[in-house]
Amino acid sequence: MRKTVVIPAAGLGSRLDEFTKNYNKAMCTLGPKPVISYIIEKFTKDDEIIILLGYKGDLLKQVVEACYPDWNIKFVLVDCFQGPGSGLGYSLSCAKALLQKPFMFWSNDSIIDEDIDQFDFSHNFMVLSKFRPDKADSYRHAKVGKYQVQSILPKGEYDTTGETTLPYIGISYIKDYKQFWQVQEDMFELFVNAGESAGLQNLPDKRYFVTSTWTDTGNKEELIAAKERFSKNMEATILEKPEEAIWFIDNKVVKFHIDKNFISGRVKRFHTFINDDMKEAGITMPKLISNSANVYVYEKAQGKIMSKEVTPDSFDKFIKLFFNSVHERHVSDDYKLMIYNDFYKNKTLGRIEKYCKGWEDLDGNCVINGIHCMSASKIINAIDWEVISRKAIITDNYHGDFHLENILINKTSEGDYKKTEFVMLDWRQNFGNTFDGDIYYDLAKMWHSLIVNHNMVKDNLFTFKQRANGEYEIDIHRSFIDTECEEKFKKFLENSNYDNVLAEFLTAVIFLNIAACHVGVYSSFLFYLGKYLINKFIQNHPDYLRPGAFTDEQW
Repeated sequence: MRKTVVIPAAGLGSRLDEFTKNYNKAMCTLGPKPVISYIIEKFTKDDEIIILLGYKGDLLKQVVEACYPDWNIKFVLVDCFQGPGSGLGYSLSCAKALLQKPFMFWSNDSIIDEDIDQFDFSHNFMVLSKFRPDKADSYRHAKVGKYQVQSILPKGEYDTTGETTLPYIGISYIKDYKQFWQVQEDMFELFVNAGESAGLQNLPDKRYFVTSTWTDTGNKEELIAAKERFSKNMEATILEKPEEAIWFIDNKVVKFHIDKNFISGRVKRFHTFINDDMKEAGITMPKLISNSANVYVYEKAQGKIMSKEVTPDSFDKFIKLFFNSVHERHVSDDYKLMIYNDFYKNKTLGRIEKYCKGWEDLDGNCVINGIHCMSASKIINAIDWEVISRKAIITDNYHGDFHLENILINKTSEGDYKKTEFVMLDWRQNFGNTFDGDIYYDLAKMWHSLIVNHNMVKDNLFTFKQRANGEYEIDIHRSFIDTECEEKFKKFLENSNYDNVLAEFLTAVIFLNIAACHVGVYSSFLFYLGKYLINKFIQNHPDYLRPGAFTDEQW
């Protein structure tokens, strides 16, 4: 049976607060996919899927087209999705011409596990849930008898025992579509405000199905719990960011960002990052499939994430292969200083300010893990950037987000031996205002990933505490392998032409830089870790400061 489903996705999603600041709520990430994928994939390529667009509609349209390019999906623009005259019923009315046939209605924040082919499509039906006494006031309920929905009640009305009324979860099938639309024609204002339930009320014969697997992703508390539940079985450890997302659909990886320049830069660097020496060493990138203004898609590469497969020997082999393949570009000292001022100094100061504003925190003097620390922004301003920038190694072969979560290791048989291939993922789109980059940033990013393993963050194996006296405590678990890899890394730096002191300094800067890009207590952990490390560094290397930058009293 070829089905038609309408998915209204025009609303603001205001109940989800920060999760919908930059996204349509149907784009919220659950495990490997956006929420809307769990709805779309209940159907087939042959079914007709109609999505109603409003708030952040262009972004949602790009995501759906990137994820399901060969599916029968139609988009309908809702011109009034907030303020007077808006409402779910109005959104549905915009698609009325396409819905002159039996169709399913599926709210964009309802997910169930059941196979929809078990539903009886010979009758109208509504999908209901088991009674939820703690959330009963949040949902519209249906009064039920044997096999039938007798009536749909206004929100807030229900049987407190849950014996005669059950919550309606926003999934239904309208077989008698003419009676459904009659309400829209006769009582338009009621239909606008009450939505599909007004039309369902007018259907004389309504069966029901009770699900025990409902996830309400439109409820912030339940969405957060679902995020944790859905992420447990993922191979990759993706730390959520407010401005970007990465999803896995079939054999594709879909990268989304709210900044169009981010995406265009990623696509441009796809063609310039890997040089011939890297290819010869077995360092590759996945195949780029498609891109739009805010989305690009690449082929899911073969291999296992290096953070979960790494050994000290494989790590040592990889870093030597990678850094020995980099081609340095010889540029002027002024150019190097421009890059360091722009990318390290000014960007980090801006990120510190963003973190402090976002978390209502202060970058003042404090004690972290027993060490007296001064303002991180004051230290950044006091660094002698002109001197240290001369050590920069400028290249267009930098990765830019160079850590073990962004590298796949793939062992392929070739003749009588196995060849090891390393696949680079999630490369950086630019380096401030240039496509050139500093190889020390890759060195520092790798070092930072050996200190803070994403798997430890995912499992909440880190600590951030503010004590009553204003002191702070930070800590994180580390694996034995990570510490061994760090020793390999330090030896590599010592035996190479790289400046290990500069790499150590920039590692501390990176933690300050990325704190504002994450969410929750992890953001504070990163900020105070960066502040702690940069204070320890300057105490050991005061020569990194401009002469006279601090008075003896300040120091």
